[in-house]
Amino acid sequence: MFELEERDRLRQTYQVCRLGFGTLSLALVLATLTLILLLAFEFTRLRLFHEILTAQWYRWIDTPIIWASLLGATLLWGRWDNPSWQRRIGLLLVMSLADIVLWAMTQGSELEIFEREFGHEWLRYKLGQALGWAELALISTLACDYLVHLGVTSVKEMEKSIRSLITTGAAIWLFLFFAQTNWKHGWPLQGGRFVTREGFLLTLAVLLIQTIVLMQVTALTLLATRQSTRMLQDLDREDPYREFLRPGFDIDTEESKKAVAASLGYDW
Repeated sequence: MFELEERDRLRQTYQVCRLGFGTLSLALVLATLTLILLLAFEFTRLRLFHEILTAQWYRWIDTPIIWASLLGATLLWGRWDNPSWQRRIGLLLVMSLADIVLWAMTQGSELEIFEREFGHEWLRYKLGQALGWAELALISTLACDYLVHLGVTSVKEMEKSIRSLITTGAAIWLFLFFAQTNWKHGWPLQGGRFVTREGFLLTLAVLLIQTIVLMQVTALTLLATRQSTRMLQDLDREDPYREFLRPGFDIDTEESKKAVAASLGYDW
């Protein structure tokens, strides 16, 4: 009985992890598409991309990304007792909640949540970008550890590559933040400086690196979702009693009785 309860608990954990990583994958796919669209506009300057980026509905594209990220982090929180997992998923959950606060401050007036503007647009925008880099780093490590737990050890090299790209991209982003911020203006902080060719090229470099990182992290979360499904299938095949609990199983037939007796080690 204890073994059955343990297997059912493990099966439920994998089911929730599959849902959690699947939800994160949805958010990451949408985020990747938005960056690809932005890069396509920067490199081509086509009117079609400009119309999409300036459309009224596009201003809300971050809504499903932010809320799906929060839901995914919530589903993964507490799934495993490992202290390192708990710390990282807890930090990811806090960052996701911070994203929700920033989103509410930006969209609050249109949603009639707040009656006044909060200001500090430049600082809020840059804070959201900084959280994005940190969240990508956390999601990649969580997905890699989970995949290693499932036996996919080949992702360790991919994790190193992602960590290197995130470090490089975040360093360039930090340099641009200090260079573009108009520190002489004082508080609240404002941007607008360093609008040069070099600054534009560095901005494109950051966008390109972030797009590559997003693609890689998305691949990890999708792989984690798929491997969770395979693990659940393996558990179902290994569970000798699962066949007898499926819908439509008739215990009164001769073949069913033989199958039940064989699983219990008896002859029929």
